[in-house]
Amino acid sequence: MAGPEIAAVVAAFDRDDFVLRAARSVAAQTVPRASYELAVVTNFHRPEIERELLALGAKVLYSEEPQIGAFMHLAANATTAPWLAFLDDDDEFEPERFARFLEVRRAYPGLGFYRNRVRVIDRDGRAIPPERWRRHELDAAFDALGDVYLPPDGKERALEIGLQRTWASFNSSTMIVRRELLDGDLGRAFDRQRLPDTLLYLAAVLRPVGLYLDPRRLTRFRFWEASATGSLAWFRHATRCNLELAEVAERHGATAYARLFRELSVHYGRMARATALADGIAARAARREIAARTGDYLRYLGRHPDERRLTIDTWAAGAYGLGYALAPGAVHRLAGARLTRGRHR
Repeated sequence: MAGPEIAAVVAAFDRDDFVLRAARSVAAQTVPRASYELAVVTNFHRPEIERELLALGAKVLYSEEPQIGAFMHLAANATTAPWLAFLDDDDEFEPERFARFLEVRRAYPGLGFYRNRVRVIDRDGRAIPPERWRRHELDAAFDALGDVYLPPDGKERALEIGLQRTWASFNSSTMIVRRELLDGDLGRAFDRQRLPDTLLYLAAVLRPVGLYLDPRRLTRFRFWEASATGSLAWFRHATRCNLELAEVAERHGATAYARLFRELSVHYGRMARATALADGIAARAARREIAARTGDYLRYLGRHPDERRLTIDTWAAGAYGLGYALAPGAVHRLAGARLTRGRHR
């Protein structure tokens, strides 16, 4: 009998809240259990969790690897199936996800990358009403696009559709990829990444494989406090990771992608400085410290004219920072969340 076709790889890093729910959602797939394998990697030991994972037929792995890309890759290397379905520990699969993927794979022999949309759930797994999140959804274009297949020799629209018009490069829990995408230089780049989902999309563009973007909502994306992308640490990670993605794209001759990732790196660099300034004001830091952060922010705008948009949010950080020197109490009350608004990609 042929071996499994899909390897589900669950990565739980620093939290055990939802890993069993993630693994159970894999075990609940409608396809035969022999058609897929399950590997779970954690950086913690919880005997009660490990017992249930083993009962689900999972390979249970432990790693102290700090880079999330390498952490996920370690679990992938413990499997043998030709397709990798990554799953963040706080997300879940819909029961019919693998069945739908296998249907697409049979229809498109050149396929190397599959991606579906998400449903949004809360911390307890309850569906969040669409009216509370759909106006922010960057994948809404799929309502008009429908199913999109980009063949190996016809990926001219991959940048526009996947990185500009939609968010098809977001969330590795929505992606199933050929194992070969992580061979060689791209695999090493994946190991270094803290934005592994974007690297997976880029790898599919650079390899001679087709991409299928499915408008069906087959992944449950859990939105809770740890999934927010507005922290200073996240913006700093995004700044560095997009610069690394640009370097990968350049090495492979994808100049348009390199240009976009550099622009995103610059954008997130500004957002990191605005967030550092906002955090300082919120903490009522000394005026000298706020003055230094304000100067850093304004100098950054001076070096990057494309970020000097004539919007209230772009200039709010500098204005609040300068105002803090005169009236710190008033600025503290007014600043709020405005300083860190921006394009979260």
